[in-house]
Amino acid sequence: MRVMGVDPGTVRMGLGIIETGNNSYRLVKHSVLRLSSKDSVCSRLGLIFDCVKKHITEFDIDAVAVEDIFVSVNPRSALKLGQARGAVIAAAYHMNVDVFEYTPTEVKKAVSTFGRADKYQVSQMVEILLGVRNIKPHDVTDALAVSICHINTLPLRNRICEL
Repeated sequence: MRVMGVDPGTVRMGLGIIETGNNSYRLVKHSVLRLSSKDSVCSRLGLIFDCVKKHITEFDIDAVAVEDIFVSVNPRSALKLGQARGAVIAAAYHMNVDVFEYTPTEVKKAVSTFGRADKYQVSQMVEILLGVRNIKPHDVTDALAVSICHINTLPLRNRICEL
């Protein structure tokens, strides 16, 4: 099974693809989509949509896992993140790939067992779990963490659906 995790953003978006099997993880690809804040939001959303579709096709993705919005102080930023998430979800839907959403706390718990882990702790655990060092930047480790979160919670989700 191949899962693409996405840490959405309208200026930088982290992508992390992990393959799982035999109770192990294998890093397939990670990247950051860098967009210019000088471009219109509409054109950036179109680029996000196209990028997600391209990765789904190129890497034969089975599921897309997206980090949910974290609303802090700036509602305008939350709105832009929501638009980026929408472009990701629409692209996956367009490609007939299931989308799963996880809150930042769920992702942190699934990766580090601590829902308030900081970015450094999450990054360290992602590197340990994948057996890869120095994965940068945090957008990528966050996206990989979302992939790992989905892989770790999928058996429980499937079990609940059987009931």
